[in-house]
Amino acid sequence: MVKGFLLCLVLVVLAILVGGLMILHRMPINSIQPTSHFEEAVALRAREYLISRDAEQTLPPEPAATADSIEDGHTIYGSLCAGCHGYDGRTPTRLGSSMFPRTPSLAGPAAQDLSDAEIYVSIRGGIRHSGMPTFGNTESSEQIWELVQYIRSLPSPGGKH
Repeated sequence: MVKGFLLCLVLVVLAILVGGLMILHRMPINSIQPTSHFEEAVALRAREYLISRDAEQTLPPEPAATADSIEDGHTIYGSLCAGCHGYDGRTPTRLGSSMFPRTPSLAGPAAQDLSDAEIYVSIRGGIRHSGMPTFGNTESSEQIWELVQYIRSLPSPGGKH
């Protein structure tokens, strides 16, 4: 009975390993070819989980959003973020569109459905295995919060605010 269970367990593990190797063997390393729905779903779910997990940590307090802080966020955005996300925050540039995962519109649901803390940790720490760099080494927590506030001020794709 135990031998049969162990043999079955070994066969299942072996099947998973062989299947994984077959998937990796067929998966391109480049971003030129479009990704499969499976690869995209796995990558996006992993990213959502990890961002959510990091947002649960204690973060520096978010200052109140003011017209000045949003304008400061816009200025920082122009120098750090517009090169990929587009100057308007809604239309990724050619560079941003060539990345995997593709650079999202910051006015759309991919960004606006995140909590402020999730946006903050994404900016501060960057996102591994994507084009999103870390800004926590170069920008203060106040500047990162100003970026969050600016992103929140972007009009939605339907033109509503």
